[in-house]
Amino acid sequence: MHHYLLSIIFILILINNIHSQIAFESLCTPEVEVPGLPSINGNDEFEIDLYETKFLPDDTVLLAIKQKRQNYGIGEFVLRAFDADNNVVGRFDDRQTGKISLKHHTCPNGASVIYVDKIEGHSYRQIPLAWRALSLDPNLDEITFRADIVSNKQIYRVKSAPLKKRVASGLIPSNYQSVNIDFCGESQGCLVVPQYCNNNSSCEYALSWQVIDENTARFHIVARAHGFVGVGFSNDEKRGDDQVVLCTRDAKNHVYVRNMFVGVQTPQNILRDRPLYGLQDTDGYSNGSHIVCKFDRKLSPHTPEVLENDGKNPDGVDNNKFVNLKEPHYMYPIYTNEDLLTSQGMRIPAQDIPIVNNHPINFERGIWPKSHPRDGAFLAKLHAILNIIAWILLASAGVMVARYFDLIWPEYERRVVVDSNGVVTGEKLQRRRRFSFFNVFQPIMVTVAILTWLAFFAILLELNWKWTYGTHHMWHSILGVIVLVCAFLAPLIGILRPVPRTKRFCCWYWIHWLVVSLAHCLAVPVIFLGMDNRRLDLWTWCSWLLFGWCIFHFIVQLIFEIHACCCGRQDYERFEDADYYSEKHPDHRARRERVPGEAWKPALLSIYVFITVIVVIILILAVIFYQGY
Repeated sequence: MHHYLLSIIFILILINNIHSQIAFESLCTPEVEVPGLPSINGNDEFEIDLYETKFLPDDTVLLAIKQKRQNYGIGEFVLRAFDADNNVVGRFDDRQTGKISLKHHTCPNGASVIYVDKIEGHSYRQIPLAWRALSLDPNLDEITFRADIVSNKQIYRVKSAPLKKRVASGLIPSNYQSVNIDFCGESQGCLVVPQYCNNNSSCEYALSWQVIDENTARFHIVARAHGFVGVGFSNDEKRGDDQVVLCTRDAKNHVYVRNMFVGVQTPQNILRDRPLYGLQDTDGYSNGSHIVCKFDRKLSPHTPEVLENDGKNPDGVDNNKFVNLKEPHYMYPIYTNEDLLTSQGMRIPAQDIPIVNNHPINFERGIWPKSHPRDGAFLAKLHAILNIIAWILLASAGVMVARYFDLIWPEYERRVVVDSNGVVTGEKLQRRRRFSFFNVFQPIMVTVAILTWLAFFAILLELNWKWTYGTHHMWHSILGVIVLVCAFLAPLIGILRPVPRTKRFCCWYWIHWLVVSLAHCLAVPVIFLGMDNRRLDLWTWCSWLLFGWCIFHFIVQLIFEIHACCCGRQDYERFEDADYYSEKHPDHRARRERVPGEAWKPALLSIYVFITVIVVIILILAVIFYQGY
């Protein structure tokens, strides 16, 4: 009886083993078939992670089949490498991969396929493998890996990024040879050394970056060096505990990209045996005098979607080693003629070049394609200079004169009437023959309007008569148009000025005051926004200089305002018997009455104008000599 029972159990186990073993068909074709299982595109669920992006003949390329997100995991699979004609190429090494029993199948051309047709126990999250570039056609330039993964009773078709052959040493493709400095601040961000170099081979180091989607930036480095080049990302202004990306050259002029963490004393790869960890689409070349490389990097720290149960990275990488580029950070250039590897180990990539932070680096800001000729930069500078003169100097001085000097330099001068004994008997108003506050203010506002409109047409020509785009520049444009309209209305309203000391004059006064005040209050913020414009991104100290002038302007205006409030009642006292006829009162004479503040107010205004002129000159020189990043 027991013999029969054991036989039945043995038969059941044998049947179970037969049915758990996958019967793959056509292993050497682009799409392997399994009878009874449907197939779907699996690139959203799984990936073939290549640890290198380039290969040389006889190289061993490490790779892994991995989950991209939580799913049923990797069961049975087939993996092979194809050339452009869909021929299987290369051979896989039989590396120890846990309890998985790897099998090999040789194709008619001698290349091999690696597969697993039976998984014992649970499925896997990732399976590391190794492929060797053996017996390849010398003209083969690119290889693509394909995997067919069995999971949840389905076949997932997965395709890798291309693995490209390294070009002959000493050659740099034409589209990699330089960074076009003309597009810095337009279609790309830049970091260059020296700061004012140009495209005529005068740059020792040039880095450009472009934001290609909401979480990825593409970097391109060209530097005069024959050791290694790169870029450092730091959370503070000190070197040490930084993430750096290095492009190193070997003795044969082949360039390898490394993602490293540089501690205070020792450098190390982000992940052992994975120098590219956290980077994508890397490429590099050297011709002996220059090293160039490209790579993509996530703005946020590199974190796989699949995490361990305790929330840790399954690769065991500390994410604190990655600098979050979506938060404030510092960048610095790296380039040297020394080798990275020494007899004592890896060299710390430190130089005398300081951390560069002249401009807050915002990788999330939209960078738009350039849509106007490069020589239009002159018009952008002209636009800035005209507005600085109009609103920082002329409008500010004009508003000061109109608001606080109407009694110092009145249009109608008040004179008191005294008799022969010196007793005040009345007052008279007499039109001044000299200039008045209105004779100063009105020409100033006309000039401001003309300069503002000239600046407006200059920037329109710079933009090829197209409206600007982007939130930051949109606010600059919208507020600028409001200032433009107010600047146009102010002189027109001034021409319609009614007779003073009438009800109509009171209404006119407040309307004119509202238009001029609105224009002046908006013009200064518009200038601040323009200082951070992608066509004229001035030095940070220019904004601080203008901010300091705003504080100075506020203090001077506050002094005038306090004085006006204290002396308001005295200024507006009137005599009831204001009639005065000289022919009826030959013994009476008119005497000019002294106005409070007539001695010190012009002196303070002169100091204000002098300091404002100095600030305007400095800002104009900054606009003229600034040449971008």
